Amino acid sequence: MFIYKNRKLPNMKKSEDLRVVKTKRAIRVSLTKLLAEKDLDDITIKEIAENAEINRKTFDKHYTGIHQLVHEIEDELIETFNKTLKKRDLVNDLKNPPNLYKELSYILLNEENLRSHIEKFGFHSSLTKKLAEAVKISLMSVLSEKLDLDETILKIIIEYWVAGEMAVFELWYREGAKETIEQINETVGILSSSGIQGFLKES
Repeated sequence: MFIYKNRKLPNMKKSEDLRVVKTKRAIRVSLTKLLAEKDLDDITIKEIAENAEINRKTFDKHYTGIHQLVHEIEDELIETFNKTLKKRDLVNDLKNPPNLYKELSYILLNEENLRSHIEKFGFHSSLTKKLAEAVKISLMSVLSEKLDLDETILKIIIEYWVAGEMAVFELWYREGAKETIEQINETVGILSSSGIQGFLKES
């Protein structure tokens, strides 16, 4: 289920009324509880408001609809993801791809809100698209300064790598995450460094 831990809400002004913070938190907790019982498309604003013990007008004061609420939560998760990603030495990680993959795995598996969101909505939600774009932007920003490569070539490399990484994550989740993350990292490492030849035994 989707779990929203209490934390500071994004882009909040210091002067913003504490009641607004509490109301938004109540709305998110309400959504969390409802998502444990039904799919997002089956949830109504009326249900969210009733569970949050507010009226419909109060909900409308903060959000134009349920999807804006979900997008706000996703944007906060992306902010957390970006902060962690910026701590990495991406140039060095790409010399040994499993390092970066391991870090991405750690974020997805250990950031509870992020993981539970993916488990609930799957890999075709707007969140995963935002995650992919965040990785692309970070890689382009760093690698364009560190590597002497044509911009178009660099974009192709990044697009290819990120698409492949996200596809592996999706497959892993879809099939029940049966392999350990270490096994996944090892497979990705061989594939990244040696391609399919790395899996073919010498005759």
